Amino acid sequence: MNTVRDIRVRGLQLCGLTWSGDYLWYSEAYSGRICAIDPVSGTAAHTVPCAQVRTDLTTVDGNLLQVATAERVLRAIDPDTGEVAYEFANPRPGKKLCGLEATREGLWLGYEDLRRVDLRDRDGTLLRTFAISRAVAGLTVTDRYLLYADHAGASLTVVDIVTGRELVSYGVVGNPTGLTWDGELVWYCDHRDLRLCAVALPGLVQR
Repeated sequence: MNTVRDIRVRGLQLCGLTWSGDYLWYSEAYSGRICAIDPVSGTAAHTVPCAQVRTDLTTVDGNLLQVATAERVLRAIDPDTGEVAYEFANPRPGKKLCGLEATREGLWLGYEDLRRVDLRDRDGTLLRTFAISRAVAGLTVTDRYLLYADHAGASLTVVDIVTGRELVSYGVVGNPTGLTWDGELVWYCDHRDLRLCAVALPGLVQR
């Protein structure tokens, strides 16, 4: 699957990625920061600190929500000031939380070591869980599908949200980590080549 847009960014360890409606926000573990990028011009717009960045990133209630620390807590950060609004624990303590997305249905959480995706409500109650075949490095959700990145396998896999069945996997350029969807294109962090890459996957319905 060839990319249709590439934005080279500053950083050494690209982790999470999310779409705010205006900007692509990516997290970078080496410097402990989260950066906003204009997807059209590729210009850096804003940066906020986040110590001990780990894996994926999403937005919820106007905040950035980042997996952070060795315990993989979920840390909510004000995107304007960088202040921490709140934190809560990894719902599966000791497990490798690597994928994260917030939707109307709740929080989707992907675990690399368990090869499992959970859907939980805002109180942490488990609503759904289903197995996946590859090690998740990041995930995103459209109106009908969940997509997750396999870093080592250089692939994106599409999962039917209703059935939990994996439909298709696409090989991509580089090694994908964080994933997001802007309503048209799927974007991923290319950990190998330090880029934000966009691909047009067939059959994804716009929200």
